[in-house]
Amino acid sequence: MNEKTFKDLEHDGWIERAASYEFITPTTDQAIDPILDTFGDINGKHLLEVASGPGHLAGRAASLGATVEAVDFAITMVDHAQAFYPDVRFIEGDAEALDHNDNRFDGVICAFGLLHLAHPDRAIAEAFRVLKPGGRYTYTVWNSPEEGGDFFGFLMGTIAQHGDMNVALPPGPPFFRFADPLQAGSALEQVGFQHHQLKTVPIVWRGEKPSDAVDVIYKATVRTKLMIDAQTDTARNTIHEAIVAGMDNFRVGDHFEIAFPAAMMSATKPG
Repeated sequence: MNEKTFKDLEHDGWIERAASYEFITPTTDQAIDPILDTFGDINGKHLLEVASGPGHLAGRAASLGATVEAVDFAITMVDHAQAFYPDVRFIEGDAEALDHNDNRFDGVICAFGLLHLAHPDRAIAEAFRVLKPGGRYTYTVWNSPEEGGDFFGFLMGTIAQHGDMNVALPPGPPFFRFADPLQAGSALEQVGFQHHQLKTVPIVWRGEKPSDAVDVIYKATVRTKLMIDAQTDTARNTIHEAIVAGMDNFRVGDHFEIAFPAAMMSATKPG
């Protein structure tokens, strides 16, 4: 039997997380309005959201008067989103090979989806293809620890200290590539986008108890969960305990807050 690829594992993981991912949406949803603001007045515009997950961004856009279509490769996510937002057309599909005609949309959005694709450059090229001339593409990804991503820095630092970062998993694209202005700008320019601009969206993860940071791994990630699952039982338990203990550094009154900023890139297709 062939071993599963990065794409296989991501697909399987998101199929399993259609409901549990809501655990992190109070965090990811903080990017919705900044993303939509890049399109100006969206009333009457035709938008496509790629890797739409639970559908909250698409639903918000529709409530502001946009005609919205949305695609995700996990059918459970599609069904979950459709149940909450019946006015949006959600379909199962591949971000790297969209089933849409050329020059169809006024805007294309990908909120945190590029991180989970085996070939994200193909998804960027597909966004360019389906946009109308003059249309806008906006995506978000997480900032690196060096760029203020304290949440990732805390989790990955703890795993590195108490576990093995070189466990046998299919290789995936560099996680923070599209948060880097030079690398991201080059990728966009290669497919024809112009006038790209990268901004930071200040986002804060909030937890009510220390173990919430562990729950994020199991309820709202794929790659990190696989890394934890691949540890020895002893290492895994030690990592859990260290995360819980380390959360005291982020206590704010009766809860916990950690900086979790996003990089937001927006670019246009030549008119």
